[in-house]
Amino acid sequence: MVALAQDRETLAFPLTRRARPLRIGMVVTYDLARPGGVKHHAEHLARALRRGGDEVTLIGPSSAARADAVTFSGIANVPANGSDNQLGIFVSPTKIRSYFAEQTFDVVHIHEPLQPALAYWTVWATRDVPHVATFHAYAEHEGRGLRLARKAFGATVFPWFQRAIAVSPSAAKYARDAWSRSLDVIPNGVATDVFTPRVGRRPGPFRLLFVGRLADERKGARVAIEAFRGLRARGLEVELDMVGDTGAFPIPDLEGLRVHGAVGLHALTEFYRECDAFVAPATGQESFGIVLLEAMASGKPVVCSDIDGYRDVVRGTRTQLVPPGKALALELALVRVIETDRIQLVREGEHNRRHAIQFGWDHVAAAVRETYTAAIASKHG
Repeated sequence: MVALAQDRETLAFPLTRRARPLRIGMVVTYDLARPGGVKHHAEHLARALRRGGDEVTLIGPSSAARADAVTFSGIANVPANGSDNQLGIFVSPTKIRSYFAEQTFDVVHIHEPLQPALAYWTVWATRDVPHVATFHAYAEHEGRGLRLARKAFGATVFPWFQRAIAVSPSAAKYARDAWSRSLDVIPNGVATDVFTPRVGRRPGPFRLLFVGRLADERKGARVAIEAFRGLRARGLEVELDMVGDTGAFPIPDLEGLRVHGAVGLHALTEFYRECDAFVAPATGQESFGIVLLEAMASGKPVVCSDIDGYRDVVRGTRTQLVPPGKALALELALVRVIETDRIQLVREGEHNRRHAIQFGWDHVAAAVRETYTAAIASKHG
């Protein structure tokens, strides 16, 4: 765990009992009908808060009907940070204002508050309500124009926010250009009751697993495949399962390579359980490694890129870090893993499981709820 004391940023998991249920409007600025890390975070956080007795309404743009959320049309794709972003750019201000005029929330929590235009219209429709922001994004390299735009947009909406959260020290650093007050660093969580270790050993070749959108260059699918090609050329008995949306990604015909596309949660957990090691060769632009937590919660050793967002997650574990974008370095690290005694790998996986448990969603929700109560006290105190 990391505390950035110089900025009064804290990473803590208070486990205090809840005085009364809160009515929470949780706003996601990305398309709720598509997979994505921010949506994943918000949905699991909402479930954890509900388990504690709070009333949470998930709100956001959606390209498909959802019975479990309040949705708005008006989505547009905005490529940024090396990835496509389906955002509520053209949501109707009138519909947003009408919706919030009929609701009563104790706090409105907006994930990625600098994304136009849903966040903007939500803030102006709920100016009498306490607001909390969560910053998820991170970029190693950003143009001066975009940085100034984020700062200018933040100046119009952040006076109405009482508190803010960043999911990692990297995300906090990125948020600093727009948010000048203190930040609570509260990480993403993992469902440790869903992602669980396999019981017993699996016979057969050494099985690697990659999880991520293959067509998204920053996830490093090409690097993983090139490293796998090298492992096979060495004569090693190894297989690679790749799980995630393929898009237009060219899939090579390699023995032992299996590309499965996007899968449901049950299938995903089984892939984690059945692999022998997890590989995450992202090239950058990652504020946090949710897939790393899922693999560690499943009791697996991990090899991943040495980038800011990943380094924060695996600190304190025996995870092997490799330079991003370097297929040979990844290959050599995987050779070391494959040639490690299986019993030792099991021990590393058990250590990773213990590390992941501290990121359980109930712990994360308790910390977020403390931020809510502080925002409410600041607004009405």
